[in-house]
Amino acid sequence: MNVPFKQAGRLGRLSTSLGENVLALLRFEGTDALNDLFDYRVEALSTKDDLDFNSLLGTHATVEIEGRDGICCFDGIVTHVSWAGASENGYRYNLRLQPWIALAGKRRNMRIWHNKTVDQILRELLVDYAGLGDPAFEIRLVREYPVQEYTVQHSETDLDFARRQLERHGISFYFRHVVGCHTLAITDEELNLHVIGEREFRPADGHHNYDREHFWEWKPERNLTTGAVRQTDYNFKLPFQKMETEHLGDAQHPYGQIEAYDWPGDYTTEAAGKPVTRMRTRQERGADQRIRAVGDCVGLSSGYRVKLTGDKVPGYGETHICLAVTHSFISEAYGSGGKESDGYSYSGAYTLMPDAAPMVPPKRTPLSRVYGPQTAMVVGEGEIDVDEYGRILVRFHWDLNKANSMRCRVSQSWAGNGWGGMVIPRVGMEVVVEFLEGDPDKPLVTGCVYNGKNKPPYSLPAGKTRATFKSDTHNGQGFNEIRFEDEKDEEEVFIHAQRDMNTKIEHHRTERVNYNKVESIGDSKGSEVHNVFSQVVGGDMRISVGPGHRGKLTPADASRTTDGIGGTADMIGGTIGDSGTGNLEVAVERDINTNIGRNGSELLAKVKSTSVGESYYIDVRKNFILDAGEQITLKCGQSVVTLDKGGNITVNGKVGIVNMDQMLRLLSDFVKINN
Repeated sequence: MNVPFKQAGRLGRLSTSLGENVLALLRFEGTDALNDLFDYRVEALSTKDDLDFNSLLGTHATVEIEGRDGICCFDGIVTHVSWAGASENGYRYNLRLQPWIALAGKRRNMRIWHNKTVDQILRELLVDYAGLGDPAFEIRLVREYPVQEYTVQHSETDLDFARRQLERHGISFYFRHVVGCHTLAITDEELNLHVIGEREFRPADGHHNYDREHFWEWKPERNLTTGAVRQTDYNFKLPFQKMETEHLGDAQHPYGQIEAYDWPGDYTTEAAGKPVTRMRTRQERGADQRIRAVGDCVGLSSGYRVKLTGDKVPGYGETHICLAVTHSFISEAYGSGGKESDGYSYSGAYTLMPDAAPMVPPKRTPLSRVYGPQTAMVVGEGEIDVDEYGRILVRFHWDLNKANSMRCRVSQSWAGNGWGGMVIPRVGMEVVVEFLEGDPDKPLVTGCVYNGKNKPPYSLPAGKTRATFKSDTHNGQGFNEIRFEDEKDEEEVFIHAQRDMNTKIEHHRTERVNYNKVESIGDSKGSEVHNVFSQVVGGDMRISVGPGHRGKLTPADASRTTDGIGGTADMIGGTIGDSGTGNLEVAVERDINTNIGRNGSELLAKVKSTSVGESYYIDVRKNFILDAGEQITLKCGQSVVTLDKGGNITVNGKVGIVNMDQMLRLLSDFVKINN
């Protein structure tokens, strides 16, 4: 058994990385299909009972079958090898051959692409496998494809991700084989498929005597499919834009207008959705026409085109696309060798469709959905990075390439037209991200969470009774805050403005303080009242102008010290601590009226001046007393009357007139007239 088998001249041959004739082909069978992976099973014979499986796994192996119209190759990567026991001629081994892209089904990944077309994404995805073929893949697309803003491979294999993208855009793939290599061919056009020429149909009763590759069974069939597709979608940038699209296929049967409605349609505008919906209709209609055939066309594999000739049957003279093949080849037992001992025992079962039928892959690969929320870190330039829609950038914890997300919308408490809530998560925050429809391509930020670096504004659990909304000054030090304290007997609403605080009220404002109110202003205060200003004081009213007592207020009715409240607080329930030394100015544009129900008093430390532009009237119903400590002077032009504290009264003027209607009495100890 140590003499290698000779495969030269036989109709079926196997070549592997172990060397020529180390393994000889006994049986070959398997399937290949358009838009699917081929799966070939090989039974081989060897003189060795101890083959090194490590030298086989992951390497190329090629089956060559010499058909009636030439040699055809079936190349694949060895993904399984097993020892099948000894036979009278040697030792049997079973091999499984799969395409190199099956290895992409072993690598699970999480990646992000920004602003790429589907062909760009596929090239970047498959380049890691380029060494597995010569070439490993070939992309030939006719149609133009949109730039996708954001595409995520989320916890799915490279194979599933690639197939999902191809199915999403209606792009097909198949394989071409040569010795030692196979190429993944990606195309969206039937004319790009390989053509093997003509093959005849000859009935089964005489096929063994026919020396050309042919079909001996040919059975056309039809399938009822959805004949119409309706879709719609939503674009937040154009929220009221019409997005519904529909397309009616060419089905002629009575139920040809059965409609499939899908959401979301996976497009951004109605115009962009029309070709997508048309393609979805072609996907549905592509399952209608089928031909089931049997023959020995070894050169016909999935993704190839063939023209039917020979006896006239439905489809005669037309070109058909091979959708799937089941291959079967059995070699005669190894003895003397040679073609005569090999015989011809290849047969194939084929599934075809007319090349005029839609060649669009069905959507079979499920979306790798995200079940439940994730958290991510906000990233970007500066402290706050946001666009016009309030969208932010995040980096998921699984994003090893630091590709970052697309601009993610942020859920707000309200979102109206020019009104609502607006809180922008800042760079470095950890946010909660959910995904619309579970689609990793559609992230939505729904909240923020604290972590080991970003701690709550108050220590917990000590501050557990506090509810707060506290901000942080952008590019500076400080904060704004609204805080609620709910500890019993310490209840408080606290508001802190780092700089300015502006309040605008369109109608009434009512403020009720059941006990004391303290107001402390570090600089100036101004009030503007367009109509009436009224104040009602139930007890005393005291005003101190000038620098007064300053310090901290700890009133008996308060539970804590309040910074910034000075002498004003001392007036509550007491007297002014210090007399003011400043000025008080009152300016009234028109009238000022003072109405005092009982007594009124005024105390001035030094000088009081009154200036009246026209007339000055004093009306006293009973007594009017002017009491001056030194002197009283009445002056009008050149006339002067002076009263001093010594009892002297002096009247100075030019002309004096005394006119009494009844009587004038002058009482004095001594009267001098014209002295």
